[in-house]
Amino acid sequence: MHQVADVVDLSGCNHLKPYTVACLCGLAELAKSNGSSVELIPPKNTECAEHLRRLGVQSFFSQEEGAETHRDTNIPANRVKWPPGDEGERILEVLAPRADLAAGMFSHMAGCLDEVILNGLTHAESPIDCIVVGQAFPKIECIEVAVLDLGKSIRSHLASNPKHSHVRTDREAILLAMEDGVTGTPAGQSNLRGQPNSGAGLYEIRRYCESGGGELTVLSGDCWVTYTPGEHPVIGTLRTRFQGCLVNIRYFTGSSLSISSVEAIL
Repeated sequence: MHQVADVVDLSGCNHLKPYTVACLCGLAELAKSNGSSVELIPPKNTECAEHLRRLGVQSFFSQEEGAETHRDTNIPANRVKWPPGDEGERILEVLAPRADLAAGMFSHMAGCLDEVILNGLTHAESPIDCIVVGQAFPKIECIEVAVLDLGKSIRSHLASNPKHSHVRTDREAILLAMEDGVTGTPAGQSNLRGQPNSGAGLYEIRRYCESGGGELTVLSGDCWVTYTPGEHPVIGTLRTRFQGCLVNIRYFTGSSLSISSVEAIL
């Protein structure tokens, strides 16, 4: 069971990254699904408060939306329901003008993002469906996108496929899910939405990031794994188990980030 706070106090915050915003919006949606609500205490920092309004955070907490208009660097928070529509294109419309994408890459990357979102909608049995939010950071030539569900962990999903019955830990499950064609839907069967699964979304994004295009972090259960260009994955353990899955993607829109710009999400 998820624990839901009564109050979220952001008064001391000066900045919130997309993955944090996704978790905040997910918390608000989870409270609604339980018939309750969460009080949001906004940041005292004016720039941070305006940033959250542009991303639409207040609307998740049943508060009045600010008068701020969206910027072309924002990917406002969205609860994606079934059917998911064109979320991948919505994200790529922010990314594409800032990145030198090869011919055909736009549709390919949009398809991979849609696949990750579909995972949350078809595998996870998430009570909040799927939360998507993003932000462009022009100064460091990076766009960060977070996709969150609060349903099954990756390990729990893979356990539904006898082929992966050997998986015993969240670490094993995340690493396995990064391989091509890996899915918790048994061969010849359909997912909860009556569709087959390709098991290619995370694999393709991992390949793109490892080839120099970005950085991918996946957090599920008690483990997180980060993939960066030309390096072995960095693996960490959480003190408290996370029920669901958070996928955080940092797209490098210029040259690869310098060491001083690389920031772990945890």
